[in-house]
Amino acid sequence: MAGALTLYLLVVAAMVVCFAAAYAYYEAAAMPVNALPLELTARDVAGVTVAALAVVVSMGVLGDVAVFDPETDVRGLGMLVVGAAVPLVLGLVALASSRTLAGRWRRLHPDDDVPTGRLSPGRVACTGTVTDETAGTAPVTDRAACCWAWEVEVRDPHGVEGLSRGGEQWVVRDGGVGGVRFAVDDGSGPVWVDPADATVDLGNTRTLALDADERPPEDFPNPAPKVERDHRDKSRRYEESVAAPGDLVAVAGTARRTDDGLTVDAGHVAVGSLSTAATRYRNRAVMYGLAGLVGVAVGVRALAGVLDVV
Repeated sequence: MAGALTLYLLVVAAMVVCFAAAYAYYEAAAMPVNALPLELTARDVAGVTVAALAVVVSMGVLGDVAVFDPETDVRGLGMLVVGAAVPLVLGLVALASSRTLAGRWRRLHPDDDVPTGRLSPGRVACTGTVTDETAGTAPVTDRAACCWAWEVEVRDPHGVEGLSRGGEQWVVRDGGVGGVRFAVDDGSGPVWVDPADATVDLGNTRTLALDADERPPEDFPNPAPKVERDHRDKSRRYEESVAAPGDLVAVAGTARRTDDGLTVDAGHVAVGSLSTAATRYRNRAVMYGLAGLVGVAVGVRALAGVLDVV
């Protein structure tokens, strides 16, 4: 009987974990672009949810806490478990970010650098200066740019505390990443870059801060009309980064032949050379990785103490 009860509880726990992972995934996927911190994706959020709950459930099975004893303070035990799981969750988040950054470091490694004029179809990485052959218009500042990333934050949009930044409470309400097909050249010849599906790490950042009830400038492109309509009575902060003609950028992706030459379907575009981008990602990957290992170790140890796992 005890064995059947244990199996039943494990099945219920597995269903809860799957439901929580699906909920976390769809909630994260519905968030505005750039709202997730530390390079996380919706899949990362779901993975962290599964891993954290799996550890807690495993600890509960292996532990010696009589959670079904009427004399047990179930609420107090739950608070202790949640508190002990916080460093575990933070550690898993850091490890997920480290994995993403390590992947970018491998793709943008300077050993993979090939002159733009000598690229061939397949997986490629190169450094070049953005030419002025084509340029789009950045959605926030109306600057000439080949690709861009932007977001708008609202201070306390619903009268509740949001994400903390600089001692103030702000929540990302909208954002986006975009660009136009552009060419880069390191002096050996140009190559076209299509940033349609790329992740970006850009510079030339500009910020437009608007106080509560302050209207944007007359020439403001207004990329987030819903935010302006729904939250004009709140302080808003637009931030935009771009890569523009004349900037040095590192590109990693897959090259293919097109009618007007070779085109790289970019997986990632970063300001600076491959060497500087790779160093930046390597250092951040190591930092997040070490912090993640420490967080997971502390969280597991704390859970083991709370749930009396030998």
